[in-house]
Amino acid sequence: MESRLLFADEVRSLLAPHARGRVFGIGEHLWHEGDDAGMLVAIEQGHVRVFRGLGGRKAVTLYMFGPGDVFGFMPLLDGRPYPASAVALDQVVARVVRRTDLQKALRHEPDLAQGLIRLLATRLREAFARIEQSSVPEALPLVATALLSLLPAKAEPGQLLVIALPVRSSMFAEALGIVPESLSRAITKLVEAGVLHRLAPRRLQVLDPDALRSATRTSEARAPVGANRSGPRNGARGRPGLPRRRPRR
Repeated sequence: MESRLLFADEVRSLLAPHARGRVFGIGEHLWHEGDDAGMLVAIEQGHVRVFRGLGGRKAVTLYMFGPGDVFGFMPLLDGRPYPASAVALDQVVARVVRRTDLQKALRHEPDLAQGLIRLLATRLREAFARIEQSSVPEALPLVATALLSLLPAKAEPGQLLVIALPVRSSMFAEALGIVPESLSRAITKLVEAGVLHRLAPRRLQVLDPDALRSATRTSEARAPVGANRSGPRNGARGRPGLPRRRPRR
């Protein structure tokens, strides 16, 4: 996650002379599956859902992008239509680069081409990690990774860390390839372990960012919440060796 945002920042800087500001309203499509014309999008505010139709009304969520993400450039590189649609989940403020402008920039700026390749490679590695996480019986690694990606890219020391799910839980679970019940169980484990605190149905306070990062690793996925599998210790619920944290008000 950190490396993807790092490469995305690099690409954003290189694209600055070619990008222009644009705002997308709630429910507005950035493009539809099969569109030829397109644009690279660098999100500054808001969230975008990328999905693909499977016939009829059914659609599968492939990605959800938020602030700091750069996406939509793959069809601009291979000249083929978009394989999926993209829609704004809330008001999206972004910098965009049209296909023709990006192609001109790539011809004259090799650093930009290398930056996009690195970003693609990082996203591919994330896909491999997601496959590995999917092989774990518990959904905890996938959920922890998704929640971690919703944290602010840059947080000040002592800043209250709050995660707001950009969509309802059923759609969020669909994007992760799990059922809503698995999402709910994973979040409950993190809450009981003192890693998260529920503020509202779609708002969570992160009490222990390091523990949330540890939960993303499949080999350690059970460590943060493992105490609850064998029962509480010393009459207290939570992780052994970590006092239960109180949410900040």
